Amino acid sequence: MKRLCGTTALLMFMAGATSVKAAECRVNGGSWRVIVGELPLQVPVTVTLAADRTRIMLEGARLECRFSRGSQSPSSRQDYWSTGSSTGTPWIPGIKFSGEGAGLRINGAYRNIPIPSGIRVTTLPDNITGYPIDITPYILVRNSPSNPLDIRIGDNLGRLHLTVTNNYNSSTGRINITYNAANNFTVSPSTCTINNNNPIDIDFGNVHQRAIGTDPLTTTIRRDRRLTYSCPDGGINTPITISYKGTPSAFDTRLLRMTNADVGTALVRGGSAVQVGGSFLTRITNSVGGDDVTFTLVRRAGSLPAAGAISGSGVLVMGVP
Repeated sequence: MKRLCGTTALLMFMAGATSVKAAECRVNGGSWRVIVGELPLQVPVTVTLAADRTRIMLEGARLECRFSRGSQSPSSRQDYWSTGSSTGTPWIPGIKFSGEGAGLRINGAYRNIPIPSGIRVTTLPDNITGYPIDITPYILVRNSPSNPLDIRIGDNLGRLHLTVTNNYNSSTGRINITYNAANNFTVSPSTCTINNNNPIDIDFGNVHQRAIGTDPLTTTIRRDRRLTYSCPDGGINTPITISYKGTPSAFDTRLLRMTNADVGTALVRGGSAVQVGGSFLTRITNSVGGDDVTFTLVRRAGSLPAAGAISGSGVLVMGVP
């Protein structure tokens, strides 16, 4: 019998493959993320009042994007980044900013909501280099009274939507970026002022410890002050609240804590002490208003405060009922 002998050959087929990368983005120097459909990102930002006090800025998000490089690179191919996407308007403010005006600073230009979708933000060349997407969200400061915004670290401040198209095929990509607070921040989103934003200095002078009374309404150590309220736009007629903010004294929550634990300061209006953390109701008529109040020095009952200088600080905040 004849045997059939054969050999087998391993056939290896090899071909050069071109690696093509889709659009990619990153925030604050992090890792590059490929956009497949829609890419969700998150970034911490610092909430700060602009120097001109007209906007509250959400600063510190450094967004960069780049796009595909194939064997043809560099080429005439381009990516186009624009505002908005099929899943959202360009900027959706977080719940703490509901009711406030907002907008985006795009390449240095301020655009208030409603912001059109399709505004070209940047054009990226085919060179796989990361380019900044220059967008910063902001909240508008209004010219009428409003309650303070109390931002805490981690708060959701809003979401940005962008779309990428190109000049070489019909594909699109989207990113949405959630902005979270990196700092605690409390500010009134209003240009209305108390005493034109000037500090209210209450100097009780030199007093004997025994002369300080134990009741905020009857103590004889007192200083009268006029509070004035004003808004830059005329014709504003509305009730407002004035809140007494600070750290309350350990022995009487109506009093502001001082450096001497046996002494506190009260704010008295209309015959009543306004509790620290509390407020009183007043109003603005034709954009102005005012109240006469008294600050009184009070000691803990049964104590004789140690001699020496004492000090303390609090804040008066305008709001709406």
